[in-house]
Amino acid sequence: MTFICSNPVRLLLAAISTTLFLPGCADRPDPGEPRPRVVILGFDGVEPTIVDQMFAEGSLPNLSRLRELGGYQRLQTTVPPQSPSAWSSFATCQSPGNHGVYDYIGRDRLTYSPVMGTGNTFPYDILPDGELRKKPYSVIFRKGEPFWVSADRQGARSKLLHIPFAYPPDDLTRGLMLCGAGVPEIGGFNTYFYSLSDSFTQAELAESVGGGVRIRLELTEGKAKVDSPGALDPYKPGQSESIKVPIEVAVDRQNRSISLTLQGKQVTVPEKEWSDWIEWTLPITDQISVRAISLFHVLEAGEHVRIYMSSLQFHPRDPYVRFTTPETYSGEVADRYGLYKTLGWAHDTSALRRNALDEDAFLEEAATHDEWVRKLLEDEMSAGNYELLVAVWTSTDRISHTFWRYRDPLHPLYTADGAARYGHVVEDSYQRMDRIVGEVLDRLSPRDLLFVLSDHGFHSFRKGFSVNTWLVRNGYLVIRDKPDASTAFVDDEDDMLRSVDWSQTRAYALGLGAIYLNIRGREGQGIVEPDAAPQLAEKIREELLAVTDPETGEKVLKSVFGREAFAGKSQVSAPDLQLGYAEGYQTSKTSAKGGIPAAVFEPNLDKWSGEHASSDPEETPGILFSNHPLIDNPAIVDLGVTALQFMNLDVPPEYQGKDLLSTKNGGMEGSTQ
Repeated sequence: MTFICSNPVRLLLAAISTTLFLPGCADRPDPGEPRPRVVILGFDGVEPTIVDQMFAEGSLPNLSRLRELGGYQRLQTTVPPQSPSAWSSFATCQSPGNHGVYDYIGRDRLTYSPVMGTGNTFPYDILPDGELRKKPYSVIFRKGEPFWVSADRQGARSKLLHIPFAYPPDDLTRGLMLCGAGVPEIGGFNTYFYSLSDSFTQAELAESVGGGVRIRLELTEGKAKVDSPGALDPYKPGQSESIKVPIEVAVDRQNRSISLTLQGKQVTVPEKEWSDWIEWTLPITDQISVRAISLFHVLEAGEHVRIYMSSLQFHPRDPYVRFTTPETYSGEVADRYGLYKTLGWAHDTSALRRNALDEDAFLEEAATHDEWVRKLLEDEMSAGNYELLVAVWTSTDRISHTFWRYRDPLHPLYTADGAARYGHVVEDSYQRMDRIVGEVLDRLSPRDLLFVLSDHGFHSFRKGFSVNTWLVRNGYLVIRDKPDASTAFVDDEDDMLRSVDWSQTRAYALGLGAIYLNIRGREGQGIVEPDAAPQLAEKIREELLAVTDPETGEKVLKSVFGREAFAGKSQVSAPDLQLGYAEGYQTSKTSAKGGIPAAVFEPNLDKWSGEHASSDPEETPGILFSNHPLIDNPAIVDLGVTALQFMNLDVPPEYQGKDLLSTKNGGMEGSTQ
C-alpha cells in the first residue's frame, strides 16, 4: 500500500508498517487501488458534556474504544445551531450564508408571513373538470451540491439513510438514498389525531393542540363514528381543508381494548399498545387516489377513551411523492421488512407535548424506530456495494427536547418523581448510540474511515424571551391602534404579525432567533433606508446584549450576530440579526410564530424543555469521533471534504471545509460558519 502524506519521516514509518496510524497522516491507498470505505454515523443533538460524564462512568464502551483508535473532539456547529442549518452545512460543506438555510421558519419579504424555511411540498393540482394538471411534488430551499452527489458523479457508490433535511432525494447514478427529516405527511406536517370520549370537559376539548387535530367521540353504547382528516382537498387550493375518511370506533371496556373499522378493515388494539400498520386509500377524484399508512395507539379504554392516530404517511409501495433513490427502493425496503415509518419527523413530539401520547409510549416508539434504522444499516453494510455510507438517528435530539425537564432541577416542570423515572432517558438513548457504533466498528477494517458525529449540543429551556414584545417595548415595532409601547400586545398568539403597523415599524422577529429590519425596497412595506440599516442593526444588537432577566439579573443573550456572520451567495435571505441565547433562555414559541404576547419573559411550561436552536453556537458544539487521528478544531463543513479526500476524489472548489486528515489546514481557515 502506498501512503499519501507530505511528511517524509512518516512516509518511511508508514512503509515499515501499513497498520500504523499517525496523527495528521491518513492511511490512504494509491489511487490505483480500490477505494477505502467511509462510514458516517450521525446522532442528532448529542450533548458533549453528557458524553464526557458517561465516559467517566464507563457507560460508553464502544465510543471509548473509538476514541482510543482515533480521537474525540467537540465539533463546531453553525450559526445558528439549528438542525436544518447544521445538516445542510454537513451536506454541502458550506456555511448557511451560502446554502441559505437559516431556520425552520422563514419569512415572505413582501407579506411578512411565516413560511417553511427548509422546503415545501405541493399537493395535486387538478382542474375543475377533474383533469390532472400536476402531480404532487416537493422542493428543497437549500442551495449547493451535497458531497455525496459529487462522489456519485466521480464514480463512488453511496448509501444514504435518513440524513436530515436532505429531501427530496438526490438523483444518484450508482447509489441509494432513503430520506429522513423533511419528508412530510400527506396533507400537512406531523398532524396527529386525538379522539376523546364525552367524559372530557369542554375546557379539555377546547385546548389548543398545535401540531394535531383533536376529535371528540360521541359514544352511544360504546360506539361512535368519526371523520378523520385525510389528504388535502385539491379543489380548495391554499386552504388546509382535508378530504374526510370515516372511522367506526367500538369500545370494549371490560377487556380494555378498542376496535376500529375503516375502509372495510377492522383492527383491535388493547390499551397501552400499538396497532400494526394500517393501510389507507384516500380518494382525491374519481380517477385519482392516494395510498397512505398510519398507526393507532390506545392510551385509555375504560371510563375515559383516548386514541392516538399517527399522521397519514407515504405508503412505501406507492408513495405520494418519491422519497428514495432509486424510486423503487422504498418498496424494496417494504418487501424486506414490511411497512415502516416514512414520515421524516419520525418521533411525534407534538403529540407528547399535548398529552396525545404519554411518555412511555413515546419512548417505546423511539426505541423501536432506532432499532429499525439500525437493522437497515446492518443489512446494507452486509450487502456491500458502497464506498460511502451515511446513516443518521434523530431520537437523541427529540428525547432531549422533551425530557430535559427531568434533568434540570431549575426547570419549571421539574419534579423529583419525574426525575427518578425519566431523568436517565437521554443517557439511555446515548447507550443505544454506543451499541450501534460498536456493531459498525466491528464490521470495518483499519483501512476504512469511520466518523461519528452530532450536529450540535443541548441546553435547558427554562424561560421564553418574547422578541417581538421586546421590540415593541423599545420602540422598534408598532402595533396598529395601540400607541402605548409600554403596554401594547396582541391577544391572538397566532396573529403572525398581522396587527403590525408597518409604516412605523423598523424591525420585527420571526423564527427561532432571527430579527429582520424593515428595509425599504427589500421588505414589502419597508421604511428603513438601506444605508441606515447597519447603524440600526448595531444599536439593536447592543441593547439586546444588555438585556437581563428581571427575576435573576442574568444576561439573556451571550451573542448577537449581524449579517456579516452570513457572508456568502445566499446572504440576501439571511436575518439582519441572529440571537445567541445564554443557558436557560430561548425565543418564546409565540414570538417565533410572529406573535406579540403581553410579557417579555414567560416561564417555559411546555414539555419541549430542552433546546439549542438559537443558543450561542460557541457553547453548543456537537461531537466528533473518528477511528483515524484528526487535526484540531473540526467543523461540520469539514466532514464531506475529508470523506472525498479520503476516497481520492476531487473536492468542488466552492466547498468551504478543510481535510481533517491533513497536516495542513486546507480550505477555509477555521471553517468559518
